[in-house]
Amino acid sequence: LKEVVVNLETSLPANNCTYWKSRIDDRGLHRAGLCCVNIGAVYENCPNLERFMGVEVAMVSHKQPFNKWNVKIKKRFYDNYLQQGGTKEMKAWAKTRWFPRRPVLPTHIGYDRVLN
Repeated sequence: LKEVVVNLETSLPANNCTYWKSRIDDRGLHRAGLCCVNIGAVYENCPNLERFMGVEVAMVSHKQPFNKWNVKIKKRFYDNYLQQGGTKEMKAWAKTRWFPRRPVLPTHIGYDRVLN
């Protein structure tokens, strides 16, 4: 896997983000890295990933603890948020638009998970 792409419905710009925890009045800018696919799920699982929803992620090494990786990757997604026109300070942005800890993934993936 080299790139994760999400195509948004652009006919409803006030609803670009459908993240289930988002407020109705905070859906104008998509939550890249949180909505649709959580970037935390790729840590140690997709080391060859280069781009994630338009954000360059290849230069952030997976050969470091998750918390250090998360700090570096979070900065890249915050910069992307600002480029989209976001105005929140990083702390406020992270509270509503980022994940605080590593997501728990199922131990079995795909068809085998359904059968077991």
